[in-house]
Amino acid sequence: MLDGKPIDWDLQKRVALIPDRDWGKGPEHIARKIEEIEAAYLAEKLPQAEHIEFNPETARFRAVPIPVEKADLLGATLSQVEDALDDALANPSNGLSERSREARVLRRTVAKYGNDPQRIEMDLTSVHGTLTRQIASEDLPPSEENLALQNACAEGARAIRATHPEVAENRAILSEQAWRELTPAAKAQLEQSVPILVAASEDDLADQFREDIPELINDAIGPVPDYAPKLPGADPATRIFSRVSKMTIILRQSNEALEAISKRSGLTKGEVISIFLGLVSIGISLL
Repeated sequence: MLDGKPIDWDLQKRVALIPDRDWGKGPEHIARKIEEIEAAYLAEKLPQAEHIEFNPETARFRAVPIPVEKADLLGATLSQVEDALDDALANPSNGLSERSREARVLRRTVAKYGNDPQRIEMDLTSVHGTLTRQIASEDLPPSEENLALQNACAEGARAIRATHPEVAENRAILSEQAWRELTPAAKAQLEQSVPILVAASEDDLADQFREDIPELINDAIGPVPDYAPKLPGADPATRIFSRVSKMTIILRQSNEALEAISKRSGLTKGEVISIFLGLVSIGISLL
């Protein structure tokens, strides 16, 4: 927030409310307080129904999903989506294949994230949005199978929101979030951050960073066409920056975590903090 760009009024207010006793401790102390405020602000703006924890046993971060409510309903939802996908793929005239992004996302969701309501809701919402846009633009035909898949994704996402209030609340917040474009410098910085984020994360979280960052860089968040319905904020960006902000907060509060990530990454503690703070700044710049 010190680079001259306009910042959110709420963020300015939080900085202005830093107690006088802190201002008297010098510029380095204030810089750290502002960094802490920025990380907390970003975490609040990009809610995720999960907890980010540092696991001392593995010396890495992990994402812990909220408990699944009505597991039978969730299982039935995923089965319905998978059946609808199989039906759409069975006929080549529907325009989808196993290589299609929609198929890859849904296969991955069913195989890897069956116990993560937040991730399932995000993926179903994302696929529903891309199907809606492609059918509206006539890139995909409005066939019975495509419309059934579109409907299965919409119904599945609604079912999860109905049974998981935290997920519903988060979607309501994210649906109002407008994202700015990623600059070339920000894309490069994100790409360069992949190794340390992977090194700092347990396998599942590391895999998600490997998937989400290239998707975010390649999709380059942009405006939605006029003919398409308003979609929620880009979910890969939400996952990346929500998680990075929470990891940054932990690194600032726990020297054990900072030392462990420094050792795993081969970077100094100062370099680790600098990379994470840089990512927080990118996240704030997109809001």
